[in-house]
Amino acid sequence: MSAIPTEYPVTMTDGTNDYIVSNATEYVNAVYKLGHSPKADESAQRRRASKAE
Repeated sequence: MSAIPTEYPVTMTDGTNDYIVSNATEYVNAVYKLGHSPKADESAQRRRASKAE
């Protein structure tokens, strides 16, 4: 389950392209209507990758 951010802008990704959402309405549409996700920061991605090994 995803919490809605309280600070904007937020960088989102569709898996290929990154884009910015500037408010909660855009965020909800991106996540729940389009199935996109917030772009994880690089350190979080590295931690997940190291745990998978």
